[in-house]
Amino acid sequence: MTKRKGFTLLEITIGMFILGGVLVIYLQSMQSSRKKNEFYSEHFIASIMAAKVVESCFQETDINLYGIEALGLVDESGSSLDFNTPVTDGQTVFFKTPEITEEKHPHLYSMFSKDFMLNIESEKAAKQHFTLNTAFAWKAATGAGKFNFTCNFPGSVLRKEPLSTFAFPEDKLEKKLVERFFEEKNKNLGAIISSPGAREVALATGRIYFSTSSLLADKPFTESFATAEKLSGEPHAPTSAKYYQATEMYFNIAREVLDLILYLKPELERINRDRSMIDSMNLRNKTRLEVFIRRSGQALDKLRQIFLISVNEAASRYREQMKYSTSLRNQRLMIEKCLSMHRLMIVSADFCDGVFVSGDARSIIRAEYSRMLATTEKFFADKDQSIMRLAAQERKFVQNNQLKERYFVCDLVFQLFADIARLKDNLPDPDPGVPDPDLTVIGQASGNGTAVGATTWAQDQLNGGSGKGLNVNNGKMVSEDPTAWNDWCLAFVNTAYNRVIPELAYESAIESYNAMKSAGKIVTGNRPPAGAIMYTEASSTNPYGHIFIATGKTNENGEPIIITSGSASTFDGVREMTLNQMINLTSGRYLGYVVPEQVIR
Repeated sequence: MTKRKGFTLLEITIGMFILGGVLVIYLQSMQSSRKKNEFYSEHFIASIMAAKVVESCFQETDINLYGIEALGLVDESGSSLDFNTPVTDGQTVFFKTPEITEEKHPHLYSMFSKDFMLNIESEKAAKQHFTLNTAFAWKAATGAGKFNFTCNFPGSVLRKEPLSTFAFPEDKLEKKLVERFFEEKNKNLGAIISSPGAREVALATGRIYFSTSSLLADKPFTESFATAEKLSGEPHAPTSAKYYQATEMYFNIAREVLDLILYLKPELERINRDRSMIDSMNLRNKTRLEVFIRRSGQALDKLRQIFLISVNEAASRYREQMKYSTSLRNQRLMIEKCLSMHRLMIVSADFCDGVFVSGDARSIIRAEYSRMLATTEKFFADKDQSIMRLAAQERKFVQNNQLKERYFVCDLVFQLFADIARLKDNLPDPDPGVPDPDLTVIGQASGNGTAVGATTWAQDQLNGGSGKGLNVNNGKMVSEDPTAWNDWCLAFVNTAYNRVIPELAYESAIESYNAMKSAGKIVTGNRPPAGAIMYTEASSTNPYGHIFIATGKTNENGEPIIITSGSASTFDGVREMTLNQMINLTSGRYLGYVVPEQVIR
């Protein structure tokens, strides 16, 4: 009998139980693994999406220092805004290009529309920076998840103390001042100007005058500007090397001028603040210093023109180069430079005298700026949404007059030009009726026989002048005796003209007037020119009449300003005052004046 081998029912049953247990464990393991894989996949997708948000922030702030604000993450004061939104159908700025829609991306749309939410929390980490915590949160069948990405971004323009790279040779300044300004040799500045405040004004003037005149006379600088002007007048294509060369020349010229004016800012402020301190100087030195202050202002004004011409040219040229650039990176660079130049023109609109050949500067600048923004929006409409947001933000800044507040360079340039304008206002251009002083008569016993010499000599007898004019009738000078010219008004005017006018050789002022009137030389009304010989009539208190000299200047009310000697009944010495004040002192009616050219022979 043959014996059979095989599994018993019990063995099969036990085996099935074991296999079933293994299968259960395997299936459970597979299910768990699938859930984990799905969770990790969602986590990975969230990390990629968060990275895209961070990249967008970097791109925004790379070209726009107020990019975080443009994205809507903070308000204009820098305060944080709540940002919690789905990412589909253009509901957030970060996923509008390309949009996640059901038609275009059904799988992503299904995932993100149900499960994913973007949350961004912003916090001011420092004065000019924000910390952004970018989080994606989801609730999938595999369980809730959250991914965080934290990064710092600039939130505004960093305001700092601007520093100039310009270097001035201080060791030679005082010597050059003494020799050039005051025409002295082998003297120190303290021997010429005793007042410390006036010396500082002189030194500030020297720094401005010598540095500006050096730049304006610098051959490479002047040749560069001339070359840029020549190239800009030629029909070069925006993609050509010569077009690029002229653009860079204008930019570098503007930068060089700004660097110099920035260095001179403290000197400008000092002169504007302390200019009155030079009134303590004697007339000769004060006059010479005022001449150089005026020349310094004129040189600064010329540099202002060159700067604004260069900035305006660079702005329009960067705009053209942007339109013809094929690289997005270069396009972004051009728009950034273009906007910087246009901002400077906008804030400098009040200081554009001599920059434009014709038309109103403000209208031209705003029209160019508006055209630039329109060109930018059209050019980048389907290329770069960050630039579109930048353009919209720029319009708001200009409309709200916020450029100086938002960009410290704009504020700096505005303040620099305001200081230059203030210097011009403090020392206005010479009045055509007031000639430059004749310095040869300062410190002399009498004038030199000219109207300018008579005016300057008379001013030199005022308080602060040399007072060396000699009254030959009593042998006195006001530097020694304030009463030297009391009751000698005719002698005072006659000495101012070096005793060369016959009609001034009479016994009294009223007799001199009658002689002038008989000769038909008396003029009434209008504004007496510098050096005009003026008269008031005789009165009960002054039977001799009165004579004095016109300075050619008027006060804010248009009243002529004159120089007159005093008397025992009025005041001692020599003073400057208005014609009405003179009439009130003498109680004599004003009779008229004589034009100096009609009596000097």
